[in-house]
Amino acid sequence: MMKCNEIQENLSQFIEDDLSEVVNSDVKKHLSTCNACQKEFEEIISFLSAFDTKEMEIPSSNLKASFEEMLAQEIENSKPKVVQLQPKQDWKSFLKIAASIAIVISAFLFGKHQSDITKIANIKEENKQEVLAMLENNSASKRILAVTNAEEFTQEDTKIIEALINRLFFDKNTNVRLAAAEVLSKFSSREMVREALIKSLATEKNSSVQIELIHILAKIQEKRAIKPMEKMLSNEETPEFVKQEIQINLPTLL
Repeated sequence: MMKCNEIQENLSQFIEDDLSEVVNSDVKKHLSTCNACQKEFEEIISFLSAFDTKEMEIPSSNLKASFEEMLAQEIENSKPKVVQLQPKQDWKSFLKIAASIAIVISAFLFGKHQSDITKIANIKEENKQEVLAMLENNSASKRILAVTNAEEFTQEDTKIIEALINRLFFDKNTNVRLAAAEVLSKFSSREMVREALIKSLATEKNSSVQIELIHILAKIQEKRAIKPMEKMLSNEETPEFVKQEIQINLPTLL
């Protein structure tokens, strides 16, 4: 009989119909009798469907009207009080109006640009704090969502990277650790990430996560992973299918 933690670790594969008939049947029976696992299952379904409900922000219709009104007012104020018929005076008036228009447009665009930059920076900081908070959430599905969203932040954000490494090492849910490993692989240019991936391979006990780490370390050509891979090959407790993955990927590092 499968326990709750085993059921929850298989929910993602259950949704994708990627389990054997026996395991699939066990998960179905368990979900029909366990409210906690049923809630976890519903949260994962909700998380996956959220990607299809995002709406694009529509700019305010008042923006263009406000700018055109300001521009018209500036042109009106710049008109000469007495119209001169001499060509030289006409050119001077024209240049004066053109210069005024250029100044207004430049000031408007610069102000809008600065406002947009500030707004984007504030939104990004708020989103980062939300991601960091969700990484500590009790729900595994929400932690997976947070790990996925963390990919939006740059490699310079050490705090996010450290939070992902923490999930890779200490999260009790296999799927969260898998998601953390996948996202961290995209920041493999950072030394702290490469060291974390190597150390995780040496300490990880779940075969699915082990295989993911083997693939990542082989792909980024991390030769320091040779030693822990060879140690796993000589370990009698290492499953045969994990050893096969090592035997396939290890030669690419030698």
